[in-house]
Amino acid sequence: MISFLNQHLAFILPILYKIALAAGLLFGAHLVSKLCLVSLEKGLHKIKNIDDTFLPVTKLMMQYLVYGIAGLFILNLFGVNTASIVTLVGVGGLSIGLALKDMLSNVASGLALLMLRPFRNGDAVEAGGVSGVIKEIGLFTTRLQTFSGVYVCVPNNLFWSNSILNYSRNKKRRFEIQVPLTYFDSLDSAMTALNEVLSSEPRLLDDPAPQLFVKKLNFSAVVLEMRAWVKTAEYWDVYWSVNQKVKAVMEQGKMAVPLLRKEIQIQKDAD
Repeated sequence: MISFLNQHLAFILPILYKIALAAGLLFGAHLVSKLCLVSLEKGLHKIKNIDDTFLPVTKLMMQYLVYGIAGLFILNLFGVNTASIVTLVGVGGLSIGLALKDMLSNVASGLALLMLRPFRNGDAVEAGGVSGVIKEIGLFTTRLQTFSGVYVCVPNNLFWSNSILNYSRNKKRRFEIQVPLTYFDSLDSAMTALNEVLSSEPRLLDDPAPQLFVKKLNFSAVVLEMRAWVKTAEYWDVYWSVNQKVKAVMEQGKMAVPLLRKEIQIQKDAD
């Protein structure tokens, strides 16, 4: 065994030296990655309007970059032609990109969503026939929970290629409630009663002021419309409350809802 080592010592020592250097490079890459992640997290938190959803993906990309550079140094250390590898990776990446264009489209869409931020975690959104509350935005998919509590995983391309309705972005929203009125009822009395409903709701915003007007004249009814602005967080509570108060006005006999009816005339031949 000793004679074997003596004979091959000149060959073994350089290999052990390179292995030790490779291990050192990996350890250094780990330290650099940790340092970069900490600095990145602190730096992003100091920037205003940076969404928390942007941080996990940025940290993951930073780790890939640091370890990728360390891998190239290690290959070069063992005498591997890294230039040819880079060329091979480029050609292979092009082929893989063509084969996985839909997946890469989701990655590009995910990066665009993270940069432009049409929505954030916790926002109530609707896009491409899917609606719910955003839970997490990833590179490939966006995970949300529907308003009925169902978990949905949506490809990012679906969001990016469709119009996005964000119900949580603005601080206030307007609701509209249409109230049909028969032609036999007094318009002035009905509008007075509905104005009292709007005045009795303290959560309505004064600017813009609530509105009540005749929306349209149908064949069987006069359609009144109530419009008012509320805080986004209180939208549904106020909307349901106003509807309940309108129903109470109807029960008090101050206005009646028109009912659709058909008149059938039967004519008999005079024989």
